[in-house]
Amino acid sequence: AARGIVYIKAKNPHIGLMCFVSIGMSEVSTNEITVKKGDKVKKGDQLGMFHFGGSTHLLIFRPEVDIEFDLGGQTPGLDSHN
Repeated sequence: AARGIVYIKAKNPHIGLMCFVSIGMSEVSTNEITVKKGDKVKKGDQLGMFHFGGSTHLLIFRPEVDIEFDLGGQTPGLDSHN
């Protein structure tokens, strides 16, 4: 499986360093990281793309970062629907 790692340092000091991980979950899946060291990114910017097969991603924050996600009125769980 292919992996991609992008470290992002937020301007907000309460967030600081975070890590985006892309995971190609199939033998044929690939990741293409399109940002380079020193690039400035903002919310919604493309970091890369997947090619072929299944994929997933995650965003890792430092333990002391307190994040609240807007779930659009949904309650997380196995019975949640989009």
